[in-house]
Amino acid sequence: MKIYVRYVLFGVVKIFTFALFISTFLLLFLLVAETTFGSKVPLSLAFQLIPYLIPEIFSMALPVASLLAVSVFFARMRSNNELIALKSMGIAPWRVLVPVWIFMTGVSIFGIWCNDLSISWTRMQITHVLLEGFETTLLNQLRTEKRFVTPTGQYEIKVSDVTEDGVLLNPEFSGKIGGINGVAESAKIEVDFNVENPVVHIHLTNAEVEATPGQGFLQASYDFPIPLTEVYRSKKRVDPPATKVKEALENLEAKHKAYHRALASNAMFAFLCGNLNGTANEDWKNRAETEKHFFRQQCRYKHTIPRITAAGFSCFFFVWIGAPIAILWKKADFTFAFFASFSISVLLYYPLYTIGLQAAKTGTLPPTATWMGNVALGILGIFLLKKIH
Repeated sequence: MKIYVRYVLFGVVKIFTFALFISTFLLLFLLVAETTFGSKVPLSLAFQLIPYLIPEIFSMALPVASLLAVSVFFARMRSNNELIALKSMGIAPWRVLVPVWIFMTGVSIFGIWCNDLSISWTRMQITHVLLEGFETTLLNQLRTEKRFVTPTGQYEIKVSDVTEDGVLLNPEFSGKIGGINGVAESAKIEVDFNVENPVVHIHLTNAEVEATPGQGFLQASYDFPIPLTEVYRSKKRVDPPATKVKEALENLEAKHKAYHRALASNAMFAFLCGNLNGTANEDWKNRAETEKHFFRQQCRYKHTIPRITAAGFSCFFFVWIGAPIAILWKKADFTFAFFASFSISVLLYYPLYTIGLQAAKTGTLPPTATWMGNVALGILGIFLLKKIH
């Protein structure tokens, strides 16, 4: 390997490693703080999420670290007139960039893997940890606020106090689903997560329950269940990993066809029996919304692979424009070169990526629309590469 290739690779990799470490640490601190204070999750529970946050943090940190590495290194080469020395030896500037492009291709592939994990495994594991630790979260909130309402507003619990061993004193509970209301002398919380549909059980002692208006009754104990889906709803949906997207799409299409067959058979049976009201049931009334659900889900599965590949290869395209800008920047200051490249990325890449992603989700544009930001950076990079020659 030529000396300048080793020199360039070693310099870029060294700065990239340091920048990745710093950005990962900062993002990890911010995510833990956001989870602790924003979602009212205990600090001990937030620290349990750290191993599962790493892939998501890497997916965000890799593009920034890549851009920072090339901005620092090539701005320094320009300030030391090293590029002029290479040109005097007959080495074109693009030859200096080739080893960096090869290295960043490998980083981009690693970024694809991190993005794949972050939308599937990471989100699922975070959901599991938060659900399993919900009992501690709920008790802490009841101790401080004396009240808990599910995000959907369907269930509410009020207490006078919570003992050290987790017993709820004088709880009042209400649930819009089923019209259940009541009070009790005390209650104990139990989270049943080892079932297909996890449930929070509120075991009430000496409870007075009103299942329907005007019909109250007394009993020694009562179990007030709350589905965990009513308690915790993540803003980020869990998607299947890239290796299972095709299988998930085929299963969804099979369900879609089965739904069509069920509607058609029900309609045919109703017409044959002379029951014209048979097509006025809930399935027929809601068929438009059901069709939209199937369509949105199909679009989501179809854009998964283009989405994670576009996000992963943003590392390469950030370097594609970042290195030429650092070489062309006359002030030879890496901070200006970095912020110039970063500003272009923010103003050009992210808006186009977001527009393409949203359009792919709704089916307005094909799944490849998620690559619009990368394509724009690629075209701009070609223009910049011509300038340095």
